[in-house]
Amino acid sequence: MKIFKKVLLVLLVLILFSAILGYFYFDRKFSPEKNYLQVTNESGKVSIKWTDEEKKAMLLPIHFDSDTTTYYLQFDTGSPYTIFYKKSISGNPHISINKNRAISSFKIGDSEVKSKQFKIIDFGEKANEKGFEIIGTIGTDILENRKTIINFKENYVIFNLSSEPQNFKNNAFDFSFKKRKIVIPAVLENIDEKFLYDSGTSGYELLTNKEIWEKLKLKNSKIREEKGKSWNNILTTYTTETNKNIEFHNTKIPLHEITYVEGYSKTQYYLMKFSGMSGMLGNKIFFEKQLYIDTEKMKMRIE
Repeated sequence: MKIFKKVLLVLLVLILFSAILGYFYFDRKFSPEKNYLQVTNESGKVSIKWTDEEKKAMLLPIHFDSDTTTYYLQFDTGSPYTIFYKKSISGNPHISINKNRAISSFKIGDSEVKSKQFKIIDFGEKANEKGFEIIGTIGTDILENRKTIINFKENYVIFNLSSEPQNFKNNAFDFSFKKRKIVIPAVLENIDEKFLYDSGTSGYELLTNKEIWEKLKLKNSKIREEKGKSWNNILTTYTTETNKNIEFHNTKIPLHEITYVEGYSKTQYYLMKFSGMSGMLGNKIFFEKQLYIDTEKMKMRIE
């Protein structure tokens, strides 16, 4: 009996030790690098451009000094970094490359964004869709310690707000910006949940796991299967109808569609599990709304 107790104690210690190691491993793995962006001036209203009628990708125009060309960055709140695409910036005189980093400065509206540490990724072919010269992604580093408005009703974004808008002072609620991920609390089917807001999944309302999808979908509703890419991963999405509501603080939004995804990388899967999130919110759920996001006070409002 004493031997059994000793073995059990050793096993418990090993399990606890493994759990602690696992926590620190994933905490470090999902922690982004230091924010190297320098952002000055309020941007004013920056018009949102969409790649297609279904609004599957949200593009923002940028300009370089002494260059009349309008370039575009995809606004992706699922990315903690502002990134340039290697093939798309090849030969661009406004972007200097030092090893695997880029040095540049550009204007987005009236805001100037500059860094000597822009990440570069070798992502696909040179991106040019329907006349849009897409050269990278603008990530959540532009939101950190700043105030932002994303207005889908009037189709614009304002970065680096100098003051809090009067009409947003009431009815704000807490959210999380840990590791530069926008995690929004919500109530779904009377259960408190947490959802990642990922504007890169623009054409979807709510992406969740198959269990929740099965529970919330309408009986006998048609299923739309689509293939897509998330960076270099091939994903398969299954979208169907639902008639549930999702509630953010005092704002209730009807859900029309719900989606589950197959093909995420293990890293993305463990990020969701490690963070305790139930799924992701795309732009589509907010198309009739505007969002105010304050990552200084960790306050948000959906109007």
